[in-house]
Amino acid sequence: MEQGSQATLSAEHADFYARFQSFWSAPTGARVAEVIAPEATIHFSGVGSFSGTEYIEVMGGILASMEEFRVTPVDCAGAGELLYIYWQASARIDGETRTWPGVDRMRLAGGMAIEEHVIFDSAVLQPGG
Repeated sequence: MEQGSQATLSAEHADFYARFQSFWSAPTGARVAEVIAPEATIHFSGVGSFSGTEYIEVMGGILASMEEFRVTPVDCAGAGELLYIYWQASARIDGETRTWPGVDRMRLAGGMAIEEHVIFDSAVLQPGG
């Protein structure tokens, strides 16, 4: 994230973004609990909606099923209880490396996400992408 962007974040936003970056530097299903509250509601493009507790298993499955899967947080912006994180992802799908952008819209409370919308064009994950 650019220094100018970080200067405009609240302390809670900056802390959460740092933990989000840490999660994606070494992601596991279990590490979801470091940023997502158990009672959170997650809305995930192409997958559906589930609780923060269920997200641990969902993320574990995503990580296990996607070859060379990487997410790189690029930038973020926040206002009040909302934090928006722009990211770039890549994975090997059907023998080819595909990349796609996305945005997570988080509602924070007590330093944890209590609502998350993971927004991206899920067609990139389909055969023929």
